[in-house]
Amino acid sequence: MSGYQDTGLIVAGDVFMGEVDSDGNVGALSGPINVPSLTITPNTVETIERQSYKKSTYGQTLDAVNLPNEAANLTIQFDSLPAVMLAEALAGTTIAIDDQADTITAEAHTLVEGMWIKLAHSNLAENSVTVTETSGSTDVTADVEIDHAAGLVRANTSAAAVDVTIDYDTNATTGTRVLGASEISKPRFVMVEGVNLATNKRCRVEIDRVVLSSDQATELMGREFITGQLTGSLVTLEGKQSPYTMDMYD
Repeated sequence: MSGYQDTGLIVAGDVFMGEVDSDGNVGALSGPINVPSLTITPNTVETIERQSYKKSTYGQTLDAVNLPNEAANLTIQFDSLPAVMLAEALAGTTIAIDDQADTITAEAHTLVEGMWIKLAHSNLAENSVTVTETSGSTDVTADVEIDHAAGLVRANTSAAAVDVTIDYDTNATTGTRVLGASEISKPRFVMVEGVNLATNKRCRVEIDRVVLSSDQATELMGREFITGQLTGSLVTLEGKQSPYTMDMYD
């Protein structure tokens, strides 16, 4: 342990975060996450004072005790937004997308001129869509517009604005689906492997368990990079002396 040295502290760090259970068992970690802001706020306290009513010290404080009020908390902002982190920002969870190629026949719809109808599937194969009038079996495909990626069909003429059946193929698709607003309580382990830019020496923060929640709106259609923000209370695990540690290396 070094003695006192007058140095400043500016941290650049790689941030990692993952699920953690109530016993402190840590799951797979996402990271490094780009974190413009990570703020730890100490416990708030309620101060209990014993005032003097003696003649010589009347009104002065004889004793003061700080009792814990709200727990220490963490606020973390991030702009690394792969699907798993987008789910954190949207108070959600993720599931895998693994759709096999398929052939759909005779899907029934009523087309409306100038308006879109949504098919049961998206990611349609190019040149696979056939739109047939239900009464008379007339092929009206030439009179409709198709958004293959979105799985939308629109009648461009009054002749196509009728009851139809639609045949089409879908492409195989993989990815990740975010289930928004499906996890409001997020127990997480957070680690910062960093360096103090003032001294070029290593530092490391480990937050054993913080129960986070998403606490800001997400602007999906803005002109700036989307950021997520999580806030929550720090939890001291059984057998630990504190909810987090910060190691400053020589």
